[in-house]
Amino acid sequence: MVVAEMEAFYSRPVAPTRRIAIGELLLPEPGTTDAAAMLLGGVVAAFGRRLDEDDAAELLRLIGDVESGRRTPQPRLRHRLQNDRVGLKRSSTRLVTDSDGYFDILLDHTNGTSTQHALAAVYACRQLGQPRRRAVASAMRRGLQWVGDVGPELLGTLRPGAAGRNLGVAAAAGDPVAWALGVLGLAAVDGRPQRTEVRQAFRDALRAAHPDHGASEGTAASRIAELDTARRILLG
Repeated sequence: MVVAEMEAFYSRPVAPTRRIAIGELLLPEPGTTDAAAMLLGGVVAAFGRRLDEDDAAELLRLIGDVESGRRTPQPRLRHRLQNDRVGLKRSSTRLVTDSDGYFDILLDHTNGTSTQHALAAVYACRQLGQPRRRAVASAMRRGLQWVGDVGPELLGTLRPGAAGRNLGVAAAAGDPVAWALGVLGLAAVDGRPQRTEVRQAFRDALRAAHPDHGASEGTAASRIAELDTARRILLG
């Protein structure tokens, strides 16, 4: 059974002007769970991981703009949001549940790039009212930081109030820059370290965190997520 759906329209990857339009949305009011949070957070988790670090940072800023109700000047990530769907290709992503109550997300890879899908999810969130928009924006942030498979475990962490073991953000809430510096073993001298230093420290720590280099398999996923979050904070 379909419990949530996002319809979007995308220009072809070879089009000189990259465009997005949002179609029909099925984002029901939350009951025991929030289908909108799972659907839109799942889309960001599936496609946001394919963005480079600069585009991921820009997507994170856009999520913040949408959450706060700020204007979203166009274009963003080199794509323009519009109402006209002429010449665009349709895509539909669904959150479904079976007779036993298990959720799954059906991604549509037929049309659209990773950037287009991720942007569409954020713009779909913009059509929600507060405080739902805040809860869904939080789920999309968790999705952007997810490092595991796009499946039941992810969807469970996207429910409002859930805490996932593959997320690396819990300790960053107080002073994110200081936290990120500590995670990567860096010291701030006259502000933040150079981007090259951040990237090198991330690569070194990532290598040390990998089970192939002696790290525990049980903690590798959460450590890698933590390192990636620290890198994003310092390079954002």
